[in-house]
Amino acid sequence: MRLEFFLVILLSSLGLDAQNCNLYPENSPCRKACLILESANKYPQGSKQSMELCTKATSLCPELASAWHSLSVPYLKRGDYYNWRKYLDKAVALDPKTYLGYRGACLFEFLHDYESALSDFKKLDLKKSGHLGFNPNGEYNLRIQKGLCYRELGKVDQAISEIKMGIDEGKAEGGVGTYDYLHLAVCYMSKNQVDSATHYMELQLPQYPNFPDTHYYLGLCALGHGDKIKAKTYFEKAKMLYPQNHRKDPYVIMPDQIFLSDIEKQLRSLN
Repeated sequence: MRLEFFLVILLSSLGLDAQNCNLYPENSPCRKACLILESANKYPQGSKQSMELCTKATSLCPELASAWHSLSVPYLKRGDYYNWRKYLDKAVALDPKTYLGYRGACLFEFLHDYESALSDFKKLDLKKSGHLGFNPNGEYNLRIQKGLCYRELGKVDQAISEIKMGIDEGKAEGGVGTYDYLHLAVCYMSKNQVDSATHYMELQLPQYPNFPDTHYYLGLCALGHGDKIKAKTYFEKAKMLYPQNHRKDPYVIMPDQIFLSDIEKQLRSLN
């Protein structure tokens, strides 16, 4: 993928907004606010200096959506969702095409508010043709998260359709997401369609061979086929891989994420 894409993902994951302050007239309040926002990025995110500068930027130019977004991010990471929403909603109102997807992803990942997240993704779908974009850290095509919202709300068939669409988008753009096939496989597992689940989990394996979750779910697929010996092999591999390769996001627990206790429970059941 292009260097610009990775730069956008990096900035987004840090909660920063790439600015082109030259878009605003020289000496205008919004040009000054934009430059102040750039200077805020020199300080640690959420620090007193950074927050004061972000607040000053919103005062100088209340229509600068990126300033409201930058002001909101530290509250999200602190778990202060009330103030996060208060400020981010202003950014969304000013620039929905840019911030609807971001808000939806955060509602999905941090708050597990699947109805509100799905509402944002649907609104974004009406504003964009095709690709919806990516979540803040770049791991997920937002269409995959939209599909997972459907699944968490009990609409598995709609989830499968949306996730497959997201996978097709990934293929067209040079790569399927790290966990896309895994989530699709789990959708089929929820419908007791073990053959389809196994098929997609086997497609998941080359995406991230050392990911313990994949081996765990392959173990469940093997159990679904009545093969306890094969299942035990997968669970043992998952346990071996877990210490070095499990998800380590300090902020969120994602759907279908497994823990060491899940693996050990399955192994105990087979002993």
